Amino acid sequence: MNLRAHLEQLRTEMNVPALAAFVVSHESTLAADVVGVRHADHPNDSLTLIDYFQIGSNAKAFVATTCAALVEKGLITWDTPVASLFPELSGAILSPYRTITLRHLLQHRSGLPAYTDTDSPDFILPDFDNVPDSAHVNHFATWLMQTCLPRAPPGSQFAYSNAGYSLAAAILERAAESPWCLLLDNLVLRPLNIQAYPGIQHPARINVAQPWGHWFENGIYHPCAADQEIVPPCLAPAGDMCISLPDYARFLQLHLRGLQGKDDLLPAALIQTLHNDGALGQGMGWGVSALRGMESLGRWSLHAGSTGIFYAIAALSHDYNLGFALFTNAGVPELTFALKSLISNWFRL
Repeated sequence: MNLRAHLEQLRTEMNVPALAAFVVSHESTLAADVVGVRHADHPNDSLTLIDYFQIGSNAKAFVATTCAALVEKGLITWDTPVASLFPELSGAILSPYRTITLRHLLQHRSGLPAYTDTDSPDFILPDFDNVPDSAHVNHFATWLMQTCLPRAPPGSQFAYSNAGYSLAAAILERAAESPWCLLLDNLVLRPLNIQAYPGIQHPARINVAQPWGHWFENGIYHPCAADQEIVPPCLAPAGDMCISLPDYARFLQLHLRGLQGKDDLLPAALIQTLHNDGALGQGMGWGVSALRGMESLGRWSLHAGSTGIFYAIAALSHDYNLGFALFTNAGVPELTFALKSLISNWFRL
């Protein structure tokens, strides 16, 4: 397929500043291209293939993969109870946290509030005065376990929760006695030769020449200032990572190799666990389903992420050994239709 032409058509239909996409197999990049500009007010500042995008909640797959690395090392198990890593809270922790496990957190079955909408009455944060950014995740976790009752019994139902992934990151820190982002870097990013920036919020904070995010108002996408906070540091593990297309492709290829039964940085069996062992349902960092209207293409692991000014979506085919990813530097409502259009064109459906 002519990927550039397809992206240009989608960009025109969506009226966004830029779009980027790639298609990979477990061992190579089959197609990659970008169209549009980094900043809506700079029409000559074209996007490049090595620019960084904010991928929002797609960061969850990186945290889940880091958890898998600690499981392999024997430092935690999928069924490690949250409370066991916080003995100092034994007298103050709310009782449900004694049965909530790492698996519950990563599969969104902990019952914790969503923490996706800052206008929700459930979106309550502790006082972070005099708490350094590096300690926000642990501070939030310990506060949560003493003050926030789950909305459903642990393990009883699916309820998407950003708070659950912050609590999972706090478990990583306790189990390995190291900051979660350093564990991610040492156990996943560096071994895969990936340069990514968790917790930085805006690519323009890496370099002002990187893509800017855009919010929508009165029919126009407006650039968002890079000094504006879009993800609280305590929720960074759940939805704050800036990464380039080539680096994100390498991460998806790790997962494709695992889905193909190939041991790599992690044993294939551990990667497959993250993808619900191929069964339809909720994995860890991924949901596994068929694409509506495209059921003949079999099972897909999917996830999308948005910060309101960027949007990213990724899909891994269990049956065709292909990974697709699509990005925009605009706060679009969703990209599923564009992803399905890309996949449909690739398969010539």
